[in-house]
Amino acid sequence: MIFNNRFLIIFLLPLYWATAFGFTEYLLKTCQQSGFCHRNKVYSQNILKTKNSYYSIDLSSINYEVEKSKSELNLFTANIIKTIPRPDVGDIKVVLPISISFLKDTNSVRLTIDEDRHPELDNSISEILNPYRYNETWKWAFDIDNKDILQGDKLSFYELKGSSNNVISLYNRDNSIKVEVYTNSFKIKVFYNDTLVFTVNDRLFMNLEHKRLKELNFQNINPEETPYNMFGDDFEYSKDDTLKFGPESVALDFTFNNMENVYGIPEHADSLKLKDTSNTEPYRLFNVDVFEYTIDSPMPMYGAIPFMIGTNKDTSAGIFWVNAADTWVDIAYEGSDTKTHWISETGIIDVVLFLGKSPSDLTKNYIKLTGKPQLPLLSSIGYHQCRWNYNDEPDVLNVDSEMDKYQFPFDFIWLDLEYTDDKKYFTWKPNSFPNPKRLLNKLARLGRQLVVLIDPHLKLNYFVSDSVVEDQGCVYNSEGDPFIGHCWPGNSIWIDTLNPIGQKLWDGFFKKFIGSIKNLHIWNDMNEPSIFSGPETTAPKDLIHYAGFEERSIHNIYGLSVHETTYDSLKEIKDGSGLRPFVLTRAFFAGSQRTAATWTGDNAANWDYLRISIPMCLTNNIVGMPFIGADVAGFSGDPEPELLVRWYQAGIWYPFFRGHAHIDTKRREPYLLDEPDRSIVREAIQLRYALLPMLYTSFFNAHRTGTPIMKPMFYDKTMYPELYAIDDQFYVGDSGLLVKPIVDKEATSVEMMFVPGIYYEYTNLSPLIINGIVPQSRNIDAPLDIIPMFIEGGHILTRRNKYRRSSKLMRHDPYTLVIAPDVYGNAFGDLYIDDGETFEFEKGEYLETNFSLNDGKVLKSTVLNEPQFDNVLGNTDIYEIKIATAAIKKTVKKTVTIISGSNKHEVPLHRSEDGNWVSIRYPKIKVDETWEITF
Repeated sequence: MIFNNRFLIIFLLPLYWATAFGFTEYLLKTCQQSGFCHRNKVYSQNILKTKNSYYSIDLSSINYEVEKSKSELNLFTANIIKTIPRPDVGDIKVVLPISISFLKDTNSVRLTIDEDRHPELDNSISEILNPYRYNETWKWAFDIDNKDILQGDKLSFYELKGSSNNVISLYNRDNSIKVEVYTNSFKIKVFYNDTLVFTVNDRLFMNLEHKRLKELNFQNINPEETPYNMFGDDFEYSKDDTLKFGPESVALDFTFNNMENVYGIPEHADSLKLKDTSNTEPYRLFNVDVFEYTIDSPMPMYGAIPFMIGTNKDTSAGIFWVNAADTWVDIAYEGSDTKTHWISETGIIDVVLFLGKSPSDLTKNYIKLTGKPQLPLLSSIGYHQCRWNYNDEPDVLNVDSEMDKYQFPFDFIWLDLEYTDDKKYFTWKPNSFPNPKRLLNKLARLGRQLVVLIDPHLKLNYFVSDSVVEDQGCVYNSEGDPFIGHCWPGNSIWIDTLNPIGQKLWDGFFKKFIGSIKNLHIWNDMNEPSIFSGPETTAPKDLIHYAGFEERSIHNIYGLSVHETTYDSLKEIKDGSGLRPFVLTRAFFAGSQRTAATWTGDNAANWDYLRISIPMCLTNNIVGMPFIGADVAGFSGDPEPELLVRWYQAGIWYPFFRGHAHIDTKRREPYLLDEPDRSIVREAIQLRYALLPMLYTSFFNAHRTGTPIMKPMFYDKTMYPELYAIDDQFYVGDSGLLVKPIVDKEATSVEMMFVPGIYYEYTNLSPLIINGIVPQSRNIDAPLDIIPMFIEGGHILTRRNKYRRSSKLMRHDPYTLVIAPDVYGNAFGDLYIDDGETFEFEKGEYLETNFSLNDGKVLKSTVLNEPQFDNVLGNTDIYEIKIATAAIKKTVKKTVTIISGSNKHEVPLHRSEDGNWVSIRYPKIKVDETWEITF
């Protein structure tokens, strides 16, 4: 494609205004303007009136695949017949193969519905396009190395039953899940422990728009359908879409039975509990560049994880819609049920239904399928200092020294776009960064890392883009020529990282660019992809990717393919040292948690964006992608001092903690603040570092089981309906630390919700007792220098209190245990330690220790796993054990007895002046030893 001036004016002017003044929503389609969403909404509305069903199962097609080695059924297959009534010429029948399986060890049911196409009989499609529906989203979303899950579980088949012999019953291995398939009018009911949980196609909204010739379209439409934009696109910015396949959408409705609360399907700047969309736009999942996105909105954003969780007091259920195309989701809360309607532009119906007793069951099984969240570098959960842009090497080193001067710990410093030579990625601006290795070596002396930006758009006419075009590793336009679009460098091509050739080229660029440097990491931005000259700020949907599939089929996994290819390259580069890479991505999909962190994108420096950042991060955490944060204190605009302080106090709890600012903003590194704001922010960042042992343990638990690092209140406490809509306070992992950041201007107190029990104010361990059987709110003082945070009784925290300039320099510092007993005098906590840098933990080179207090009398340490090499752990001494006394005053004496191995000694207790706690100092025990303390 060759751009002329008129083309650039038409397409770039709207994006310029969006970039300069915030996103303008007219650049995005509404459901009404989106052909496939419009058609399915009309269809569903009409079907509700007529109750017609056009889908049934051909009984003669029912078949079972048997795992030969075990002679067990593990896959049910049949053909759904879609019928288009044609009394004049005879009904048209379309064959839609269906499969149902139970995925092993995940309490889940997988359903797929495809279309039986015969491309050899149809010459209407271009030879460069793949004629089949895209059915490979799962290869990117699933952890394909986990072959046991994909093989499926035992499936038991029961004969047809029901009043008309029209029900097939399928059971999983332990009979905890039953699937009833209704054949006459296609419907599926899913039971968990004999309780109806899901009804699939409950409202008969199923619609699979089959392949048809344009001239015969009138014969292929059912009475409830509309032909709106089946073969063209009226939307102002996508009128050039060729739509060579015509209508291809897939849609299906799911009812969460007896569940009134659903969550998930990020990314949206909206509440944690998803809203009813009966009278609004549906939630849209479509990765786009939305500078200063609209908040409290279902509009699409940078990432898309099509995983929705529903829950009640006893049961939880999840829908994983495995489709990478543009997708809309409607939600209706009706009585005690939640009814959802999923609509995608193309692809197949591929859905996994998860079942469990609690939300944690769903998250745990979801990450078994899609892959564990990465265990990142310890340093990457420290503080990141970023700006668009640090100008040159002296600027970077000055920030580094000023942070040290004012005692602000940090681990990462970042370079945005301007570090490159004329916006050409894999290059350095020669005058500003003449010796990158020298810069990186200087940063490494204090254990610090550098991140640089590398995006998938490549400026025309330099060695990188030339080789991508020459070796056929780029994305192509609808005519089969290299696609040329506009982004930061001007005219650019895009790497196709779904293509093995593109992956190999990308890998080679990184190997040449990074070489042997150990502390250089990568930021993949603009990988939705963002295309300034494209419709809806992204790629035309008729672009062509590897294997002849259109952009419309793979759109939401493109960003995943970019950052995963980047990660794989970095991992191979660092293989000699065994170091873990760090990659930040803006676009993400299910499975992104395996290799990348993300953030909430281009927010603005105002109180509304601070407020919405919390439910956004909570949502990502419960759908298996916990390594997320928001730009502190807003990417664009200049925050007032109070906002900046409050944002840092919130940001220290984001799993990914980065200060970042737009190129047009005033410099706002924290050391530039006036007092007392500078000291307040310093204390907040230092608190983050003190809690790194607890946070790193939370990351390990997330890696192992999917446990959220920012955990919503309802997540482990579904027995309390009062918690289901709370999204402005949260727990930190399993630590029991309960936090409510201040997100309102001039607030000096806040209402905070507590469930029955005992809590301890974090800084002085003063008790707060909540009596009764229902959650209660309390007004908590919160002047500017206070973060409302409490330790829930029953937990033990581990921290390191000494200030250090980076996380690496904390390695030789001792630990402090903080014990917060419950009302019965019991408490529990765990600690995970490894070298913080390498993959040796996968070989067992780590320490895991449990701490427990029983009845307020005996504190024990139990070592669960000991590494082979001592140098993995650093210093393991315990400096102090601090115990809140409100629940155990009667048992506390003046001294304690410590037994460690064959050693036994008495240690005095130190008491606080206010009587809230006692402490044991220098107990001469370690976190990697088994010991016992008797009070």
